[in-house]
Amino acid sequence: MHTPGRFQRSRLGLVTWGHFLNDCYGSFFAPILPLLIDKLSLSLTMASGLASIGSITSAVFQPIYGIASDRIHGRLFIVLGPMLSIVCMSLIGVAPNAALVGVLLLLAGVGSAAFHPQAVAAAGMLSGERRAFGISVFTFGGSVGFALGPLAIIGVVHLWGLERSYYAMIPGLLFMLLLGMYVQVPGDVAHRKRVVSLAAAFQGSRKSMALLFAIAVIRECARIAVVTFLPIFLAMQGRSLAAGGITLALFSMAGALGGMVGGSLSDAWGRKTVILASGLLCVPLLHGMFRSDGLMSLLLLVLAAATLSGANSVIIALAQELVPSRAGMASSLVMGLGWGVAGVLLIGFGTLAETIGVSRALDIAATLPLLAAGLALALPKHTPAEMEKQANSIDAMILQSK
Repeated sequence: MHTPGRFQRSRLGLVTWGHFLNDCYGSFFAPILPLLIDKLSLSLTMASGLASIGSITSAVFQPIYGIASDRIHGRLFIVLGPMLSIVCMSLIGVAPNAALVGVLLLLAGVGSAAFHPQAVAAAGMLSGERRAFGISVFTFGGSVGFALGPLAIIGVVHLWGLERSYYAMIPGLLFMLLLGMYVQVPGDVAHRKRVVSLAAAFQGSRKSMALLFAIAVIRECARIAVVTFLPIFLAMQGRSLAAGGITLALFSMAGALGGMVGGSLSDAWGRKTVILASGLLCVPLLHGMFRSDGLMSLLLLVLAAATLSGANSVIIALAQELVPSRAGMASSLVMGLGWGVAGVLLIGFGTLAETIGVSRALDIAATLPLLAAGLALALPKHTPAEMEKQANSIDAMILQSK
């Protein structure tokens, strides 16, 4: 029978630092996309296709790495995954054509896909009874990295030019080498580790996981559309490349803080409540953000990002609680396959933007979380304590079957 462990702050901090580095470099593409559109003569549909490659790669590879991470515990993927992402994302500005940009994004996506399942499973285990809060801390690290990444690559491009974007990889590789020396993840990352079949692991939770998957796809469709097309929207209004990068950074930082608040609240109020409230609140804020300017626009942007991202860690925590014996696989379904499907749909969003205009297409994206909120009504009402009790029952069933 499972007994929750203690909250291991220092180990969680190191894994979170790896997430910061991985997502920092993973956010390099969107802020320099206007420059790449000019350099490579890209259409909006082609730009959307390139932007979706990372998500598609996650959709294909994260579930595979999720299965592997439930069996190969430790730090292998946590260290090597970000290294691949750092190298490839730093070389995008050097690529002479769209095909090579696509290859680099594909390889970077493979690295990121390798990192996330093992790292988020480790974060859940290292958090003990405070699983959602610990995962929100882990998510916060990635979100801060995603927020600062645009500023970093814009700074490199401003100082040395797009053709020398590879300078950006130097600090990242140095930091990852240090991380590889000091990060320690216990071999038994999945604290309810049972080598059972996927069918047995998902028994009794298929409907809830299907709902959670659909919710993750819809919410990520909205988020990725806003993140990808917000710099283009601002450029069409005459704003500078730096303004687009700063706006993306602010959006990501606010989302990171919202995730921390959402994770903490869900440990007390329940996962369903936070997922539902997040979907309802972010819609009017997103619409208001696109229809205002000045200080009001910035305020609405912060609130919209915080509420839109406020349930991300909660969704991951709920997936792990629904399938405790396959935490890596469960996480990769919503975080990898779910978000990957959203990335595929982004290609269609680019075509839509060319047909009806970027502004109207963003209005549609801003409304999507309402659909996710409707689906959230059908999620189980279990509190974290009840989920723990259910997980212990599953553990007992598995043990009896052996």
